[in-house]
Amino acid sequence: MVLKDNKQLPQKNRRYSESFRYAYQGIKTTFQEERNMRTHVMAGAVALLLGVFLSLSITEWLWIILASFLVFVMEILNTVIENLVDLVTQDFHPLAKKVKDMSAAAVLSTTVFSVITGILIFAPKLFNLFF
Repeated sequence: MVLKDNKQLPQKNRRYSESFRYAYQGIKTTFQEERNMRTHVMAGAVALLLGVFLSLSITEWLWIILASFLVFVMEILNTVIENLVDLVTQDFHPLAKKVKDMSAAAVLSTTVFSVITGILIFAPKLFNLFF
């Protein structure tokens, strides 16, 4: 497709509010369409409540927030990659499978990091609370 004038080019957001609105829509869409994102958000909420209950230090909060947001961001990127692959090819292709598998592996790796972080922070506090 050859573009003849700038009128056919996509417009950049003219206001910051538009950028935020579109970003919010992206988060909302991911939350609505991806079961795993809802699971990650629930796990993040549990970590938040547990952190409040156990009175985490600033450093501990930073690690919990970092781990939680990394998982959220990786889930969004995984969804983007899966949607792009589906847009490019409707048929099964070994490379498409490989891309989707690697994208899912990034989410899994980040989730493992998050779980390890949570265990290192919460386990000693819970142990001291109950024993």
